[in-house]
This record gives sequence, structure tokens and C-alpha cells, in this order.
Amino acid sequence: MVKRIFVIFAMTIGLMVSADQSYAHPTELPPSNDRTDVVYVSENVVTLVDYINNKADIVDLKTKITTNISDGSNTILDIEVIKNPQKIVLLQKGNGNKISKTVFSFNGNLISKTEIALENVGDKIKWVAPTGTTNERIMVQSNNSFSLYQYPWTKPSVSYNAKIVDMGYESVSVMDWEFEGYPNLAIKYHAQGIMRDDYFVKMVYLYTKNETSLKEFNSDFLIKTSGNYLAALSSYTYQAIPGNVIRPSANDAQKVFRLINKSTTKETASIKEVFKQDGDISGWKTELINGQVFVGDLIEHTWSLFSQEGAIILKNRTGLKMVPRNFCTTI
Repeated sequence: MVKRIFVIFAMTIGLMVSADQSYAHPTELPPSNDRTDVVYVSENVVTLVDYINNKADIVDLKTKITTNISDGSNTILDIEVIKNPQKIVLLQKGNGNKISKTVFSFNGNLISKTEIALENVGDKIKWVAPTGTTNERIMVQSNNSFSLYQYPWTKPSVSYNAKIVDMGYESVSVMDWEFEGYPNLAIKYHAQGIMRDDYFVKMVYLYTKNETSLKEFNSDFLIKTSGNYLAALSSYTYQAIPGNVIRPSANDAQKVFRLINKSTTKETASIKEVFKQDGDISGWKTELINGQVFVGDLIEHTWSLFSQEGAIILKNRTGLKMVPRNFCTTI
């Protein structure tokens, strides 16, 4: 199983690199790494999403067969995978405030397509699968406002204002967020000051609007939902910056992964590693794939595998060539 997960890690990251060559048409833009997402579907299948060119492909890593499931003329809003029954749900922007919801099987066969009219399609949307007696829901973010919709979609059933005013910064803005099911919402903020950039997460319990802030991040990071937990993954490439700008110190162990319980908002596990700083190819890359945490050392060209609870599975292995800009390829 570990070997299969490693193959998925290597091949999916490789897909993000080789994708540059598959968009040679002059009307299409090269995919940016931070605007390309690899969604784990099953042991041998991933969905590769290019949000710049609005392209989503189901990729069979065993047969190398690629099936396009998107309409490239419409903006991709969200893509979600349901395990039982096995479905891939793709949301794309339609006309006006309408969005299209297209459902596919894991091998790319069309199951259904419907249109949903919302009051506002906002800046970012996440679809939430139905559970028990609860119907499907859609969370919409528009600037600092979050609105949760459910059928018949006419008005939000829950709203939340995420604006933060902190006089210690010039601005505080919403960068990203995760929402897999009511009532837990996680929001990532970027706070900017004079020669200073800070990042933090706010956990919101939407029943009561109770808020908890999680800070002490010394670099940018990604947030991902992992069951009942929120995962925070940091990746960093050392580069020339002004001396008075805060950045991770190569002398300290870096907390590259944190696992946070959504209900208690407490950090339940973390992974710390030390990385050398040398030139512009040093630093680290962290990925979470199906509950396994991969940490790559850019300068040593090694990788380690952990459980999301922090247990070491494999340590300092070779077999991946890590290169700048958070890319890696197999060697």
C-alpha cells in the first residue's frame, strides 16, 4: 500500500510538471503550480484540475488513460469526490448566477447534469455532499462574507462575516478556506504589515459563531480537510529577501504539518523537520495524499513518509528529484 501511495505521489506531482507541455495551444496559459490541484480519487485514479484553463481530467495512473470531464469555456468552481456511492462532482459557472453541477463515475462516464441558481456565486464555492437526512449544501465566499445554501437555493440558511480589523497590520485578508460539513468552517488569513507578512487560521463553529485563532505560522501554508480534522501543510523555498523580513530559520526544526481537531480546535499531531539552507534550491515540499504525509527535502533530494498522526513510516528515502518552485520529478 505504501508503494502504491508513493507511486501516486510521484506521478501526480510529475503530472503537474508535464502539464506545461500539454497546453501548447496559444490561446491557453501554462498552468501555475498554485492553481493546479491533484484530487485523490482512488488507489490508481486522480483528477488533475487546472483552474487557469478550466480543465479537469480524470487520470488512470495505471493505464495512463486521461478523460476530460470539463467544459473549458466555463470557470471551474469546485470538484469533490464521493466514496459511497462512487461519484465525482464538478461545479462550473453558468450564465448569470447559475452554476452547473455535473456528476461522473470514477471512470469518467456522465451520470447527471443539473443547473442551480444562487443569489450570488461569489469568489469561491464548495459543494458539500448530503449526509443522512441533510441535503446537499453549497458554501459561497464573497470577499469577507460566507453564505451557506441548500435546496431550494433561494437564500442562505447561514451567513458569517469573516472580516478582521487588526490595527497592528495594514490589511488582513481571506486567502483560503475549508468547509466539508456544517458547522465547522476554517479560514486562512494573510496579514500584511510594514516588512511583515503573517499567516493564521481561524476556526469557526457556525452554530454559535464561536471563533478560535491558530497562529505561530512562520511561512505560507495550505489547509486541507482530512475527515474530522484540518491539516495545515507548509512548503518553503529559501530565496533572497530583505534581512529584516521574517522567514523560517534553517537552524530551527520546521513544523511542516499540523493536524487540528475541528471540534476542539486543538492541534492533535504535528511533524517537525530540519532543512539546510543553501542557494535557491533548498527548503521543503509537503503533500497530504489519502492520509499519508510526504515531506521532500529540496537540497538533499530525499523524501520521508509519515502518517497524519505524525508516526514515521519511511525516512530520508531517495527516488525523487526535488526542484525549485515546489515541483518534483521522478529519477
